[in-house]
Amino acid sequence: QECGGPGKRRAGGDRRRRENENRVERERKVAVTMASTEVAKVAEDKNAAAAAPVSLGKGAWDCDNNCEIPPDKEAEVFEEIATMDFPYEGIPTIPPRKNMTHLAFFCNGCRYRVEAYPDWTGEQVAKALWRGGIERANNPNGNTPGMKGPEDIALIYAGQVIPHTKKLEDFNVPPGCKVLIAIEKAKLQPGAKPDPDSAYWN
Repeated sequence: QECGGPGKRRAGGDRRRRENENRVERERKVAVTMASTEVAKVAEDKNAAAAAPVSLGKGAWDCDNNCEIPPDKEAEVFEEIATMDFPYEGIPTIPPRKNMTHLAFFCNGCRYRVEAYPDWTGEQVAKALWRGGIERANNPNGNTPGMKGPEDIALIYAGQVIPHTKKLEDFNVPPGCKVLIAIEKAKLQPGAKPDPDSAYWN
């Protein structure tokens, strides 16, 4: 039999086939190990999430009753539950709000829900927020004095600061609006520094 004849080629082919099979098996084992690791990590992450607080934000506050809105009730209270009333390609969406008697203000990471109307002045709304407990948003370690009364509260809608002497409707605030901001007036003054724990310093 000549060197490099059919027998030699067949033996070489068998060896390469075995090497390929071994390589495929090694890759399969690596893939299985990685998949198992990912599954374990997902389970670990889920356990960690279950043990964590319900909300990593600062929750929501009912100014009418001066009490916290439970995290599991926020979506219901703020009408953020998706329904099939107005589906998009078969996907549930959040329907238009029905509650037109309450406004929602974001202040220092928390949402404050208060009965108020567009024909109220900024002062009336600020007083309602103050009675409802918005002073709890004060940062004791902040760089500003904090809100000491309703006169220290600035209201913002669509980037516009609403003067206390003006009505909200003068700034096109719609009934039941849920995207307003309440902030300490001192924080809007020129040269005011964000609080030490603000993301500004990150």
